Amino acid sequence: GGALIWVMAVAAGVVVWRTPAPEADDVARPPQPAMASPQSPARSPSGPAQSAAPGGETAAFIDSGRTAAVAFTTGNFEAARVAYEQALAQRPDDPETLNNLGQVLVRLGSVNDAVARFERAIELSPEKWAYRFNLARAAGQLGQWGRAAAEYRQAVRLFPTDYATQFNLALALHKNGDEQAAIPEFQQAIQLAPGEPSFHVALATSLEAVGRATDAVTEF
Repeated sequence: GGALIWVMAVAAGVVVWRTPAPEADDVARPPQPAMASPQSPARSPSGPAQSAAPGGETAAFIDSGRTAAVAFTTGNFEAARVAYEQALAQRPDDPETLNNLGQVLVRLGSVNDAVARFERAIELSPEKWAYRFNLARAAGQLGQWGRAAAEYRQAVRLFPTDYATQFNLALALHKNGDEQAAIPEFQQAIQLAPGEPSFHVALATSLEAVGRATDAVTEF
């Protein structure tokens, strides 16, 4: 199963989140043109990914992971937290469980604690796109847009064809006040998903901010 990821659209201050590939938390995916509501996910969330259970895993670890996944899917995030912490007691260095617990903590409002879990997951598995994406998202929630941009850039490196990740990188740069850097990143997002109107609006916003009014009008 997959988890969520998020995307933000700058137009009129609207922030839109979507769901992506497995294991990432609330991925930023913009609304699909055919969808009525900008809040509609591009893909339905299915809860955080469970760790694959190699032969040496204990029954307690497996059972806790299953219990946590069911609790997450039904929206019982406190029960999911307890179950994931039980799983970590059995296997404290399991990166997928750390990542999943981080997702739960974000939903419970404990974003700083979530960051620590994502950071540890990345230490254990630094080339995992989902972990980078989820850390970037959490940093954004804390208003740490410079750090969010740095982590989204790593996520883009690991998943360069994902337009949501690319758009989130551009948006983080915009939120950090670095419009000159945001512009080419928005342009790259448009190349990956030319049919997304919100991407053109976001690019126009940054172009207008740097005084390129004519180019902004074109994008609008």
